[in-house]
Amino acid sequence: MPEVAPRRLAEVRAKDPRIVAGLMTGTSMDGLDLVLLRVPAGIPRRFELLAHAHEPMPADLRAALAPQGGLALAEAARLDRRLGAWFADGLERLVRASGHRPDLVGCHGQTVYHEHGVTTCQLGEPAFLAERLGCPVVSDFRRNDIAAGGCGAPLVPIVDRWLLERPGEGVLALNLGGIANLTAIPPAERADLPLLGFDCGPANMVLDELARRFSAGRAACDRDGALAARGRPRAELLDELLADPRLLAEPPRSLGREEFGSAYVDRLLERARPASEQDWCDLFATASAFTARCIARAIARRVPAAYRPARLVASGGGVRNPELARRIAAAVAPLPLVASEAFGLPSQLKEAIAFALLASARLDEIAAGVPSVTGARRAVLLGKITEC
Repeated sequence: MPEVAPRRLAEVRAKDPRIVAGLMTGTSMDGLDLVLLRVPAGIPRRFELLAHAHEPMPADLRAALAPQGGLALAEAARLDRRLGAWFADGLERLVRASGHRPDLVGCHGQTVYHEHGVTTCQLGEPAFLAERLGCPVVSDFRRNDIAAGGCGAPLVPIVDRWLLERPGEGVLALNLGGIANLTAIPPAERADLPLLGFDCGPANMVLDELARRFSAGRAACDRDGALAARGRPRAELLDELLADPRLLAEPPRSLGREEFGSAYVDRLLERARPASEQDWCDLFATASAFTARCIARAIARRVPAAYRPARLVASGGGVRNPELARRIAAAVAPLPLVASEAFGLPSQLKEAIAFALLASARLDEIAAGVPSVTGARRAVLLGKITEC
C-alpha cells in the first residue's frame, strides 16, 4: 500500500461511523476470515458489511502450529512474526480490492494454547497490521478477563446479544467452529436474567482431523458430510464419548485443541480401530452424532425455561455440513434450527465480524467481558491496543 499518515486513537474515536476490519482464525486452523465493516460508535448493535475474504492457511504453516508436543519458545516467536505478517498481507489484499481503508482492526490471533481459567496464548503480532495498515489494532482479547478471575472464553456471547436480542422471546445462538459454542440470550425485557454462554463440545475439530487421517492428509474435511451420511453411529462408542467429565462440568466452561485436538483423535482411533471404509463412515457418523448430542444436552440442562428460546440460530463453518446440521436439527427438535443469515449475520463470517465489533467497543471503552459467561469478578475491557 502507498505510504499514508497513521490514524491515531483520538482521530478514530471521534469517527462515527468508522470502518473496522475483523480477522479470525479458528481452532480448526483452516484459514483466515477477514471482513471490513462500517460500524457506528458506541455499543455496536448493527453494522454494514463492506467487503470480506477468506485466505486458506498454508499447509506448512498449519503443520508448524499444531505439533503434538507443543511449541518451543523460538518456534513460537517466529510463528508469532510469521502469522502477523500473513494477517497483514491478507488484509492489505482485501483493502486494495475493496477500496475501503480501515480506521481500526480487531484481530483475535491464532490460539495455540488455552488452559481454562489459567492462561491463554494467541499468536500473530499486531504490530505488523498496525504498521502496514496505518491504524490502531486491538488484539489479545482474552487476558484481561483471565486476570479478573475469568476463563477468557467464550467472548462472542456479548456480540450475540448485541445483534440477536429480541423482545418477547429468547434466542439461542450456536457457533459451529472447531468447538461448538452456545449463547442463551433472554428476552430483551428480562433484565433479571443473565446472558449465558459456554462451550458444548467439539464440532469441526474432531471431524476435520478424522478427515485428514482417513485421507492421509489429502482432505481437510468431510465435505458436505458425505462420509458421515453413509455411516451409522456406534451406540456404545457414542455413550463413552458423551460420558467425558469435561463435557459434564458446570459452566463457566471453555474447551479447545488441548481437550479435543489430534491427541484426542489418536485415542479415539485406538478405541474405534476402523478397518474398512464403512468403519470410517460409521466413525464420522458417530462424531457427528456426538456433536449434536452435546448441543442438545447443553440446551436441556443449562438453559432455564425462563429464557423462552424461540429458535436456535446457527453460524460457523459447520453450517456448511448438511449432515451435521441435519443431526443437530433432529437432536434439538422441536426447537427450530435456522442459519444466522435469517438475522442478517453471514454464518461463515460471524467470528470475524464479532472481533471487529469487539475492537470498536474497546475503542469506546465499553466493558464487553461478561462475568455470567466467563466467571470473571467483573466486566472488563477486552483487548490491548497497538499503534504504529
